[in-house]
Amino acid sequence: MSIVSRTNIRVAVDSDLPQIKELYAIWGQAFAYLLNDQTFVAEHNGQIVAAVRLAFEEATFVVRSLFVREDYRGRGIAKALLEAVEVELGMAEAYCLPLSGQEKLFAGMGFQLIAGLTAPDFLISRRESLRENNQDVVIMKRSLGVEVRPLAARDLGLAMDLIYEFELAEVKTLSENDMRSIYSKIISAGGAVFGAYRGSRIVGTCTLNVCANLSWSGRPYGIVENIIVTKGERNKGIGKCLLLFARRMAKSKNCYKVALMTKQKDSKTTSFYRSAGFSDDKIGYQKRFSAQQ
Repeated sequence: MSIVSRTNIRVAVDSDLPQIKELYAIWGQAFAYLLNDQTFVAEHNGQIVAAVRLAFEEATFVVRSLFVREDYRGRGIAKALLEAVEVELGMAEAYCLPLSGQEKLFAGMGFQLIAGLTAPDFLISRRESLRENNQDVVIMKRSLGVEVRPLAARDLGLAMDLIYEFELAEVKTLSENDMRSIYSKIISAGGAVFGAYRGSRIVGTCTLNVCANLSWSGRPYGIVENIIVTKGERNKGIGKCLLLFARRMAKSKNCYKVALMTKQKDSKTTSFYRSAGFSDDKIGYQKRFSAQQ
C-alpha cells in the first residue's frame, strides 16, 4: 500500500496550527493563519507532513506555500494536496508563484506560465520581493475559460439582462439611475455584485449583501442573492465558482456567517450548495411580499 493511500488529505482545523507552524519552520518560513486562507494538510500516522494554502487576496485566488517534509517527497503527496485544492476551486481562476522546477507539478491542475505584466500588481510585487530573497519563483495562472470577478458599474446592464432572463414574477424594470443607486448601496455596505465572464460576455452573476449586526461582537453577516447562470452555460461549474467567490468575500469582510435561501429541495440542488461549502443544517423562515409595485 502506497504512502498516499495511507495519508489523510484534509482541510486544516484550528487544533492543527501548532503542527503546521512546526512544519513551515522546517522550511524556514513563518506561518500566518490569515482570516481568509484555507489550508490543506497531508496527515500520516497522526503527523502533518505537508501543507498548502489557498488564499483569497484582492478578490483573487492564490495557491501558496506548498511544502512537503523532505522524507515524504517523491511519493505523490504534493499532487494529492493540489488535487484537493483543485476540487475546492472548481472552475475558478487562480494564480500561484511556484519555485522554478515546480512548474510541471502545478501544470497538472491547469496552471500555465504567464508573462509577469499580465498578473495582478500585488503578485508581481510579491514575486520581486521573493526573488530579492533568492527564491526563484515564477507566476502561473489557472484559467478554464470563465473568470469570476466583482462586477464593474459599466457592466450592470449585462448583469440585469441575466436577472431578467430568470423566470421571475412580473417585476418593474429598473432604470439605469436606479441600478447604479442600488449598486452603490451594495458596495458601500461592503457587499459585491459578481460576474462570471467568458471573454467580454457575462454568463453568470450573484450578489453578496453584507448586513450590519448587533450580535456576534458586532460582526456582520452575508446574504447571497441572484445566483443566476445563463441557460446555455449551466451544469459547467460556473454557479459553484460564483458561490465560492461570494463565500470568500464574506469571510474577508469578517462576516460570522454567509447564508442563502432556495425553494428547491431536490438532491441535485442540495449537492450543488454543499459543493460550495454551504450546509442545510438550519431551518429558514420567510415572508414574501408582492413583486408588484
